[in-house]
Amino acid sequence: MAISKIARSTRFSALVGLLGFVYMALIANLLVGSAGATASGTNQLSSSNPAANQVVSVPPTQLQLVFRDPLANSDVVAAMGLSLACNGTLVGLGVPQLGTDFKTVSAALTQIPPAGLCTVSWALPDRSIGAFNFTSAVEIQPIDDGATAATSVDGGDATGTPTIIGETIEQQKSGPRVGGILGLLRIFEYLLMSAIFGGLALMLTAWPEGPTYGVTIRYMRLAWISCVVTVFFVLVLSTMRQESQGFVASLNPFSWFSTFDTGSGTVLFFRFVLVCAAGWVALFPSRINDPASQLIAMGIVVLMIATLGLSRLGQDVAIFAYVLGAIHAISMAYWIGGLMLLSRVVLIGPGTSDLTAAVRAFSQYAVYAFGVTAFTGALQIYLLDGSSIFTSGHGRLAVFKIILVSVMIFITLVLKQFVTDRLYEGDKLTGRMAWRLRRAVSVELTFALVALIFTSWLVSTSPPKAKAVVRTTSATYAFREELKNDRFHVVISLTPGVTGTNAMRIELIQPRRINNFAVKLIPQAIGFSGIQINVPLSRPGAAIVAGDGSFIINAPGIWNIEVSGTTTTGDLTPLATTLAVTAAPETQTPTTLATPTTLGG
Repeated sequence: MAISKIARSTRFSALVGLLGFVYMALIANLLVGSAGATASGTNQLSSSNPAANQVVSVPPTQLQLVFRDPLANSDVVAAMGLSLACNGTLVGLGVPQLGTDFKTVSAALTQIPPAGLCTVSWALPDRSIGAFNFTSAVEIQPIDDGATAATSVDGGDATGTPTIIGETIEQQKSGPRVGGILGLLRIFEYLLMSAIFGGLALMLTAWPEGPTYGVTIRYMRLAWISCVVTVFFVLVLSTMRQESQGFVASLNPFSWFSTFDTGSGTVLFFRFVLVCAAGWVALFPSRINDPASQLIAMGIVVLMIATLGLSRLGQDVAIFAYVLGAIHAISMAYWIGGLMLLSRVVLIGPGTSDLTAAVRAFSQYAVYAFGVTAFTGALQIYLLDGSSIFTSGHGRLAVFKIILVSVMIFITLVLKQFVTDRLYEGDKLTGRMAWRLRRAVSVELTFALVALIFTSWLVSTSPPKAKAVVRTTSATYAFREELKNDRFHVVISLTPGVTGTNAMRIELIQPRRINNFAVKLIPQAIGFSGIQINVPLSRPGAAIVAGDGSFIINAPGIWNIEVSGTTTTGDLTPLATTLAVTAAPETQTPTTLATPTTLGG
């Protein structure tokens, strides 16, 4: 009996203990769940458009929020609480869209916000919340005759037709194809300019007796005359291609002033002037060692060769790249020009001890010059290509040049060791030794010439980090958005962004060649037809659809914009965005869109 009571007591205690454990577990789960439900999210805004505290004078067409942390998916964005209120009035917003970076959220405005203080509020499902303010300074003018309001720089016409004031896009034809000839002339240009600079620099640093030799004077004069002729034709062909004119017309020096429209053209013009000025010392090499004229002579030739490092002037590259380019050009010209002088003048036969001293001194200086050339060239590749050295055309060419440079490093060191072992102080240069040295120098000079071929090729290509700068317009557009991916880059501008007559600007930045370039505008509203604009551009440039009544937007609401095109390698990945169109007081009758006629390329 006692045992039965003890067993029942034990079972009761176990049951009570089990119920207590379950109860504590439920309480703990409730507390943890409650804590998780009340915890706030930590996501914040990195930037926005319009920005916080910005004063907006042009009606924004969309809100753009860039969050610090990535968002999970589009469902999170669709469920977020996004609102815009201006001057106490709620402004209609479209469905928020998540960008490809999973951080950018865009929402189109379905109406023009009124003037006053505007507040943007947002709340994510993870309880991350925030708000910021901007000021709308938009003035909406009533239109009495029902025409569309215009936004322009200087004004519009009396009827309210959208006029693009202050902007002119001239029609340009593609220039003649002279790229192959230009590339060949650039190789001779680099080689001959190096011959002038390197020869004079060698006579200054290692061979002061050089100007007393008749063969030296003839060599320098021939190099200068050939260089002037080569740079002249480079300038003529560049003008011919830029101005889309004939060869004879480009021979006129007054037509060269058009080269000042671009940074590279300006550099080319001043390079020609400096090459001509270098004749003052190239025709009389003794001036390089004359203390009275030495400073001026070296200043002219250094400036002349430094212009080779400024060939990308006007492109969107780092300023430091120009400094490295000038140093790279100077060191390269000393090394290649010195090799040419040794091959064509110093080592053509036996000679006295001054020739031995010149070869010995140049073999020492050439190692330092080549080291500077290789170092600055590597830094330039890093600045222009970065991590795209194997994925871009410019980067792959740079890899081939690096391989050639590696071979030339070996040859330069072998030549230096040979000269150190075989040529001693005071020794005369024998005919056999001159022949052996000339053969070694010629091999090194051959590799240098191949490197110059790749340099000319690299100059004609666009590195990944030298992106084209988006040109700003003098006109004001109500809607402007830059769209781009890895191969496609355009800027779409539109004004005034309401139903009725509109004007549009389509600018192509990349690629360099395009076919079947088209912009489609498709309304999300049911029952309205879309618009397709066939843009007659084949090169980077801009096309304008004028506000002359040929471009009619016939439905308010959200319009999808899709930009497409093809290249020789296939179709480009389309670009897309949205446009919020508001209703004008009285919409105009839809008409068929005409082909744009005012172009730039």
